[in-house]
Amino acid sequence: MGAIYETKRSFMKKFFYPLSIAVFGVADSQRNLAKNIVSNCRDMGFKGDIFPVGRSRGSVNGIKIITETDELPAGIELAVILVPAPYVAETLDICGRKGISHTIISTAGFREYSGKENRFEKDVLAVVKHHGIRLIGPNCIGVICTNSGLCTPFNPLRAKRFKKGRISLVTQSGGVTVQAAHLYSEEHVGFSKVISIGNKLDLNEIDYLEYLMDDEDTEQIHVHLESIEDGRKLIDLARKIDKPIVFFKSNVSVTSAKIAKSHTAALVNDDRIVTGAFRQAGIVRVKNIREMTVCAKALHLPPLSGDRLAVISLSGGFSVILGDACEEYGFKCPSLPRDLLDEIESFRRGGVVRMANPMDFGDVHSIEGLTFAVEHCLKLDYIDGMVLALFYDPEIAKLLGQGSDDTQQMLDFLNATMSAYNKPIALSFLSERQYIEEYKRMSPFPVFNDPVESIQGLRTNRNYWKKI
Repeated sequence: MGAIYETKRSFMKKFFYPLSIAVFGVADSQRNLAKNIVSNCRDMGFKGDIFPVGRSRGSVNGIKIITETDELPAGIELAVILVPAPYVAETLDICGRKGISHTIISTAGFREYSGKENRFEKDVLAVVKHHGIRLIGPNCIGVICTNSGLCTPFNPLRAKRFKKGRISLVTQSGGVTVQAAHLYSEEHVGFSKVISIGNKLDLNEIDYLEYLMDDEDTEQIHVHLESIEDGRKLIDLARKIDKPIVFFKSNVSVTSAKIAKSHTAALVNDDRIVTGAFRQAGIVRVKNIREMTVCAKALHLPPLSGDRLAVISLSGGFSVILGDACEEYGFKCPSLPRDLLDEIESFRRGGVVRMANPMDFGDVHSIEGLTFAVEHCLKLDYIDGMVLALFYDPEIAKLLGQGSDDTQQMLDFLNATMSAYNKPIALSFLSERQYIEEYKRMSPFPVFNDPVESIQGLRTNRNYWKKI
């Protein structure tokens, strides 16, 4: 059984780490889409051989287009097919005769178009069965894998900007694939793989989850689906996976069902049953892509073992806002020892702010005071985690003789303290957006977009680990 499982896993790996690929449907034309697959792979750093195949002579990215398929060498590990639907089966037959057993079919015009299995789909199924070919799609944009440089979407991308990370996303939508790749990168959580699975004519979400559960480059599995083919099997598998699973299930209304049907041939599922089953399996459910990135940050932090938080804000107004948010999301802010608060108050300048929890740190303009408060609050036995909302403006810092090195040292200190006590610190900055983005880039651990989002993230962290 173990040998069979390992064989399947090795087989699936070629969809993400092929040594060579053939791209069918390429033309030396500005309007041709398949040529973008070649460009995206090269831009992302794919080192393997690429063989563009088309009907007319020319070249793309300095690579000659192959017009006679007999010229294709043996041993190509993956084919990406973007030819009109009537010619997909014929192209697959070429792949089969060349020994190519892994294919991504980007072409649309199958079940999602006709509403049921059509002639082109029947032809495809017959060919893949004959040659033993496995496929992703059809009606998809395939795979983006930051570790191998494979990037098969057919729309132009600035793939060099994609950030490596430890999250893998399985989605039915090509648009969600691209948006998630950009958003995960912009939020500096990064990703390992984003897989657009389309109509799921062959491989489905179960196949990808079975692979990702043991993938060494994946620490979290994120899923976006419009339809679930085998709910019981999905739930049974989720229970066996010891990695966090974050799930965005769309197509939950009558209105969206009409669109999904023509988009990816997806059928609506009973949403109440989906919610209950996810809860039983420990799957984290979200409502949009942005929430997926919040979960990604939250689940990257150490586990939150309880509901008791120390809250520090460099703004009195946000201390109040954070107090409301803590109560709304089921957290407590227990009183801190009076002797500790007295020591923290000794760092004040004006001496006009009385410390409590949440803690208004607006009267403390001292790195030493902040580090003292963070460490001594976090090490309290009855504090499970911390919310930290810092104000920092690089322009003002320069006037005070501080620089980016001071910020980096503070971030490193927070990371080390969090690791030492194995308690999460949900960090956000009260600053201009441009500076917040810079802090995300500098930080060795996740930075949330605003203080309330950080508490939402801790709620996800707490609820997930309670399940465990």
